[in-house]
Amino acid sequence: MIPPEDDLTRSVEAVLFAAEEPMTPTEIQSYVGAEANVKAALGELQARYETRGINLVERGGRWHF
Repeated sequence: MIPPEDDLTRSVEAVLFAAEEPMTPTEIQSYVGAEANVKAALGELQARYETRGINLVERGGRWHF
């Protein structure tokens, strides 16, 4: 079974990949749930992708791949 935190991280990842434009954590949260710790999931994703050919970056308070 996948831990709930991993489900959240995957959900945030999916939202960002589907997004047409960079998103704020608040915008992401509207898709994954009000109680979700989006900032923690973004940190986890940023760490996972830092050694890959694609990076998760934050610019101007908005996140995108």
